Amino acid sequence: MFLSALFVSSQVNTDRVMTIGKNALYFEDYVLAIQYFNQVIGAKPYLADPYYFRAMSKFMLDDFKGAEEDANLCIERNPYYTSAYQLRGAARQNQEKYELAATDYQRSLEFFPEDRLTLVNMAIVNVELKHYDVAEKFFEVLLRRFPDYVPGYLTRGQMHLERKDTLKALADYDKAIEIDPYTA
Repeated sequence: MFLSALFVSSQVNTDRVMTIGKNALYFEDYVLAIQYFNQVIGAKPYLADPYYFRAMSKFMLDDFKGAEEDANLCIERNPYYTSAYQLRGAARQNQEKYELAATDYQRSLEFFPEDRLTLVNMAIVNVELKHYDVAEKFFEVLLRRFPDYVPGYLTRGQMHLERKDTLKALADYDKAIEIDPYTA
């Protein structure tokens, strides 16, 4: 009877622990969140979610290598976890692995071709790779779909400055100010 009581007390309610971990993540207690996600991984290593949220926590702590590794583990368990491709792409982008980041963003766009954040990140990665024509195409798609998206104009303006095209940069900055004069 004692052994059965011991066994019951050692079980982990993974749904509850995941919820507590997500709450810790929401309140920006990333180290605590990682500890909770580690518990879920220890109990159910086949789940994709705890790896994703642990990757998110590591990303927020600027542990981009760890975030990339956990996003890999998430994708191994669920190759349709779109957010994991976005997160891994951002982690790779922060490590200056631009080609790999572009691959992840492209995979994410296969699932959601009009995702605003992925489109802007894909454009930024192509600017970093000096693939300005490709970046311009992503900016065109982004701003055609989201014509009031100020960060799109600001980022494209920065690309034009890099290309020494001050007139186009100024036009983008003017458009951003016209849309939102308080944050542009």
